[in-house]
Amino acid sequence: SDLETMLISRFVTLFLIPLGMLFSLLGLLPTTFWASTASTLGGYFFLYVIGKLFFLIKGKRGIGQGDLDLLAFIGSFTGLLGLWTTVLIGSISGSIIGLVYLAVTGKSGSSARIPFGPFLSFGAIVFVLFQDFFMAMLIR
Repeated sequence: SDLETMLISRFVTLFLIPLGMLFSLLGLLPTTFWASTASTLGGYFFLYVIGKLFFLIKGKRGIGQGDLDLLAFIGSFTGLLGLWTTVLIGSISGSIIGLVYLAVTGKSGSSARIPFGPFLSFGAIVFVLFQDFFMAMLIR
């Protein structure tokens, strides 16, 4: 929905955050309850601060509320490593695709609106599929 409408449903993301915390508390996720909670809050406020800084510098919104909620949801299920891996992969892939989009369309960076949600989702999927690899890289 973010690609078409630039909207992410809060009914889905905010409903699933407590489930991520509950699943981690019950040991159904490879993260602890406290890591899930910290990742939820950290993910939300990380993008919140970035959005506020962007607004102070540019005078316009650069990130939507749905992106904050989506990253909080992702953090509740993946923990701290998953949160930061998601942000890293999402930011890199979003930058690459965004630059290609700008080059192909001829739009300027200030006039183009590129949704961040799909790239965060991509980063989360990559983390979940290759979680063992990321864990091995961390332990080295």
